Amino acid sequence: MKVQMGCVAFGIAVVVSGLSAEVLTVGPGGKYQYESIQQAIKDAVHFDQILVAPGIYPETVNPRGKRITIESTSGPENTIIDGEGIRRGIMCVKGETEHTIIDGFTVRDGLAPWNPGGGGMYIHNASPAVLDCRFVSNSTGSRGYYYDMHGAGVAISNGLPTFTGCTFLANTATGMGGGVYCEDNSVIALTNCTFEANQSQKGGGVYLSESSMAHFTTCLFTNNGASWYGGALYVLDGCSATFIDCNLLSNGAGMGGGGVYGQCGDIAISGGTIEGNMSGLGGGISMNCGSALVDNVSFENNEADTGADIRIAYEGPPPGTPLADVSVADSFFCGSENSIDGPWSDLGGNTFYGACDNGACCSNGICAIIDAKTCTLLGGDFRGMGTFCETENCPGDCPADIDQSGFVGVDDMLQVIADWGPCP
Repeated sequence: MKVQMGCVAFGIAVVVSGLSAEVLTVGPGGKYQYESIQQAIKDAVHFDQILVAPGIYPETVNPRGKRITIESTSGPENTIIDGEGIRRGIMCVKGETEHTIIDGFTVRDGLAPWNPGGGGMYIHNASPAVLDCRFVSNSTGSRGYYYDMHGAGVAISNGLPTFTGCTFLANTATGMGGGVYCEDNSVIALTNCTFEANQSQKGGGVYLSESSMAHFTTCLFTNNGASWYGGALYVLDGCSATFIDCNLLSNGAGMGGGGVYGQCGDIAISGGTIEGNMSGLGGGISMNCGSALVDNVSFENNEADTGADIRIAYEGPPPGTPLADVSVADSFFCGSENSIDGPWSDLGGNTFYGACDNGACCSNGICAIIDAKTCTLLGGDFRGMGTFCETENCPGDCPADIDQSGFVGVDDMLQVIADWGPCP
């Protein structure tokens, strides 16, 4: 009975706490309750909402483990947390949960002063929800030896945060992970996020280490760069990454994996496009070891000295013994003569094409694989990029072929009978 009463008392306390939630306002000019976000956080209690007016806030925002919502009233374009090149923008290091919500800010010019990094945001043993935020031009300092510091945009250590509708733009790490760096069993979920023009030594967009996991859904990676490996993503031993309907466009790496590099990690990519990525080994994907499952992905115009679209490391002379387990199904490849290098498992449904803008062109019963512009100039019927003559029915110059099926049959006779009578 005592246990039951305790549960009831706890439930009442939660209800009362929820009912007592307040709205705290922050903004410049003396028209609001507070002039800094951190001042409002200091006075806030669980379930309070902090509304932040447009302005530039030169401070480090630390929710201090409180289950609160920190929300801009005018979106990230007008509400800026400014690190001024001397401090981090946001820190979550007090066990924040998904009930700590940060919504609608630009976090710019943050600098990570100590390991592991996180110029824009540092998350340790915490799992906040970050919505509609832009991490722009953040950086990491140097710790004075080989790899320097990591995660210019965001660094995560043993955290489970979520990012929805966020942008990581032009963040530069002296070490790993220009946009995001994950370590120590972190699990990160990103939905509708954009990684653009981020740079680092490895993992220009994202770097995963120490058994971390990342889930990307409808995300865009474009123009990210790594001086070594993994222009968009680097997956280290024991880590895993999944992509659902994501696009990796025009990323690059100096040595391997213009789009994705797997160093004994596990990667699954379903849907989306991998296009225009460049590297020395594996323009789209390079797997040194580990596993990759690729399903229903379009590879277009990727470039590499070896394996323009996918490169699989192997031992011995070609075809060799694979060092990575790579399987591909229902995917489209075009614009490369050296599409896949190394042993791989063909699960079926894969199409290998020439130029990406070519397709079947029908003209007077003749089919040719050319581009749409040339087909139109020749007076032909272009059937679409990636179409084949073997699967397209090109009707000839036959007046009796009413339905243009390629032969005269019952359907043509029925059409004539249906139209029987005087011509209009």
